[in-house]
Amino acid sequence: MIRIEEELVVNMKTIDAKVLSRMFLAGAKNLEAKKEWINELNVFPVPDGDTGTNMSMTIMSAAKEVTALNNPEMKDLAKAISSGSLRGARGNSGVILSQLLRGFTKAIKEEKEIDVLALAAACQRARDTAYKAVMKPKEGTILTVASGIATKAAEMAEETDDLEVFIPAVIEYAEEVLNKTPEMLPVLKEAGVVDSGGQGLLEVIKGGYDAFLGKEIDYSSIKPSTSVTVNKVNAEDTADIKFGYCTEFIILTEKEFTEEDEHEFKKFLSSIGDSIVCVADDDVVKIHVHTNDPGLAIQKALTYGQLSKMKIDNMREEHQEKLIRDAEKLAEEPLKRGEILQIHLKESLPARQICLVQNASRPQSIAAQKLIETLIRI
Repeated sequence: MIRIEEELVVNMKTIDAKVLSRMFLAGAKNLEAKKEWINELNVFPVPDGDTGTNMSMTIMSAAKEVTALNNPEMKDLAKAISSGSLRGARGNSGVILSQLLRGFTKAIKEEKEIDVLALAAACQRARDTAYKAVMKPKEGTILTVASGIATKAAEMAEETDDLEVFIPAVIEYAEEVLNKTPEMLPVLKEAGVVDSGGQGLLEVIKGGYDAFLGKEIDYSSIKPSTSVTVNKVNAEDTADIKFGYCTEFIILTEKEFTEEDEHEFKKFLSSIGDSIVCVADDDVVKIHVHTNDPGLAIQKALTYGQLSKMKIDNMREEHQEKLIRDAEKLAEEPLKRGEILQIHLKESLPARQICLVQNASRPQSIAAQKLIETLIRI
């Protein structure tokens, strides 16, 4: 557990290493507390319900390195955040979050204190680093929210030097951008949700701002103001998952990993999959790819060095497990008097019988056993 104990007197115009450390840990705690809610928002790029978990594991890896520091200077803090998040990065959203943190910390590592100008420059560096790391950036995602933050930060830096004015304005604009993501990605609009990665990023910033103001908040006791209702979740969606295995690992390079090497490896990965992120940092290279043949990615990576922190997830299986979890939640909800339950039997899936239940106007997937339990209670 990460504890934030000491009281700080905060200058509203600058942020030193001690305050930034406190802000980062609070942002990590807020994301950790909201991860299950963020998981429920996850429908892109694959509806496997793990965005919140992946982002949380990424930032908590960095948080552990930060808590190990004793009165760090800005350079030490920046290194702990950057290195910790990259080495602990999980999933597509987690790797992108690590790149946002990497770009941000590179911009501020030589500063003793951060003012609005330095903070705006760091937001822009964060955006640029993340976009560069992603093979095919997609709007309507965490990248779009990060871009909005950078744009608003640059605008506000010209209007005020007060961080208590600057940060809330950036957060408010980030929320506006996040709420527009369904208009950029049809899959979000169809599901009736905002982008999960963008929501996760916003929770980090909100937690950090609470700490900046000196608030002591138990984030675990806070529930989102609105529950998530995904409008359409079909069992057949697994067929739409083109590349089934989320594959990620770190290459411990045995020689310099040049820009040419990076370009060649990205080109190879794009020939076998999508959702590609390739990031070189000192003597390590972080790889993330969705593919149907993880072995090909691994074999190619071995030509550059040894592999570490290897992880391969079957996303089709994860999606099915998410459907079952959603079904169990729905089965626990009692029907209101007068509600109409429409039942449409579907073909059986491997090892499980799945039915589609339409409660009022909201289609949901539900396990047959849970359906029977629900009908018995009526």
